[in-house]
Amino acid sequence: MKKLFFTFLISLSLFSSYAGEIDKIKAELISKARSFQGLGDPDFKIQNELEPLVNRLLKLSPQPSIKERQKLLVGTWKQEWGPYDYRGDDRGVDPNLKVDEIYQVVFEEGFYYNVNPNMRNEIERNIGLLKGQYRFDDENQNVINVKFLEYPGNKTRPANLEIWELPSLAESGDLPEKITVVPWLIVRLFFGGGKLNEVYTDEDLRITYGNSSDGDLKNYLYIMTRVN
Repeated sequence: MKKLFFTFLISLSLFSSYAGEIDKIKAELISKARSFQGLGDPDFKIQNELEPLVNRLLKLSPQPSIKERQKLLVGTWKQEWGPYDYRGDDRGVDPNLKVDEIYQVVFEEGFYYNVNPNMRNEIERNIGLLKGQYRFDDENQNVINVKFLEYPGNKTRPANLEIWELPSLAESGDLPEKITVVPWLIVRLFFGGGKLNEVYTDEDLRITYGNSSDGDLKNYLYIMTRVN
């Protein structure tokens, strides 16, 4: 009985140490990501600095398929670091993008919204809500395939709401000042979609690689934290 008890204590100690190492890596990764917020990465220098931490985390915490992680995926995520130009392909920064307010709101029904204030000349114009549909990939257990559907928005920032609360209102038809940022036909014809390689998801951290084609799945690294 004593042997079993001591074995249990040793296992508990190892588990605590293991969990502590995971938490330490996560904290360092998020801190570094935030320090790079808003910076372009044309030469992959930032991504190359973050990826060793990502790889250490994945080694300590192997992930089940994204289908099995879907309930963790659902919710609101704030981008701490990631791509800042969705129109070009040079890993630069779009001056009209408000880099400290980029959110992704994921719904269990198979769609999500990219949410961000649209800026021009440092004056906020509206809140853009780019809606995408996602489906689990048949060949890669970590990948979801994305197709963009429509691009509504809200004319101004509601005083009594966070901007990441607007997608639910868009779905229910209750946006207070609904506008069309881009007509849905243009979105479907020209915005296309891509793949998101969801390599890590837990209660408070999401790590994803994204691309805008069928090419390299490690083109863009996203580090996101959950908004509660």
